[in-house]
Amino acid sequence: MIRFLLGLVVGAGSSGVAWAVTQNGLVTAVIGVCAAVLVWFGQLLLDDPF
Repeated sequence: MIRFLLGLVVGAGSSGVAWAVTQNGLVTAVIGVCAAVLVWFGQLLLDDPF
């Protein structure tokens, strides 16, 4: 559950930064979703012990 909430926070934060820089909805959505998915599946990708 912690990883899911952290993914939501990181995804929203990165989307906010992307929107402030680009003002492009597609780029904002792609960056936000990619950041959230990388946090959610980071344990599988990095073999994290947590």
